[in-house]
Amino acid sequence: MDELRLEVDRIQDQFADLESKAQLSTVYSAIGDFDSKLVELPFAIDALRDRGYVHSGRLDDRLEALDQSWDNVRPRVEAALNNHIRRLDQELNETERQVDTLRPNSAAISAAKSAVNSLSGRIDAARDAVSGLYEGMELELSGISSEISAITRMMDLLAESQAIRLLQAEGPLLAVKTEWQRDGKDGPEGVLFLTDQRLLFEQREEVVTKKTFGIFKSASETKIDLLLDIQVGDVESVTDKQEGGFLGMGKDDILEFVFAASAPVSRARFHLKGHDSSDWAAMIKRIQTDEIDEDRADEYVDELQEAVAVAAAFPSACPSCFAELPPPPVGIMSVSCEFCGAQIEPEGAGNSE
Repeated sequence: MDELRLEVDRIQDQFADLESKAQLSTVYSAIGDFDSKLVELPFAIDALRDRGYVHSGRLDDRLEALDQSWDNVRPRVEAALNNHIRRLDQELNETERQVDTLRPNSAAISAAKSAVNSLSGRIDAARDAVSGLYEGMELELSGISSEISAITRMMDLLAESQAIRLLQAEGPLLAVKTEWQRDGKDGPEGVLFLTDQRLLFEQREEVVTKKTFGIFKSASETKIDLLLDIQVGDVESVTDKQEGGFLGMGKDDILEFVFAASAPVSRARFHLKGHDSSDWAAMIKRIQTDEIDEDRADEYVDELQEAVAVAAAFPSACPSCFAELPPPPVGIMSVSCEFCGAQIEPEGAGNSE
């Protein structure tokens, strides 16, 4: 008999939990979070633009499309939610009568347990049915939110740099802590940056300067130095791969570059710590095909066009020694002739109408 009474208590406790779940409060909470993020994320993008992130156009478009879709779907979600709660309330009342009159005998317990389990299944089915109406949009919103968080981390890393200064109209795209494996295995650690014009590696690491007995660290310094500054146009090839790991776990993301003769190094290999190397390779391709310019926010389109016009206005030969001048990168306001050292500005830069 004691065992039967314990079973009655368990059924009643289970039903008490279902009373709150039948109101589908988790769905209401998810809808509230969805509404809040749709309001908050545009402000987060504005804040990133204020910090110098110019490639927010695609995020703007995705958020706008999502907002419109949500406006269309939300009434259906609310109607479905109300209908399911109304039906669940009726089933809850029927099950409650059965549980309230439950006596410690096997037949009654079996019937009550069946009713409670059935109600639990219907509550889960109702929750899944309603959330299924906006599940795809919820995944899209989560993806946008994660992307904004990654961009924020990138801008934080860029703000910490003591050497990198963006050129006119230059837009940052990616940043990751990495190791430049100069000998194939070891090398300086720091941050690899990718903008729509350049690939940069800034060393940021603690370097031991003195050891006691040749073994124990007794003095060190933080070494910060811009070791690599290469135009993306000088990237002749980039290979992304994964190495090491065990049973598919813990693999290292590797990027290998081959650069043009005009670059300061011919090759470079990086171990990315926390990013997918294939994402970097894909982004570099988007830069080299100018596809990345389609992501510029509207207010930064004119800035890019002006910078391109300035770059095109540089002479093809040095006015002083007539040596051939290679086309300068976009964003450069003056160049030095490598033969005579003359400072050269775009043609017409010093003229006034």
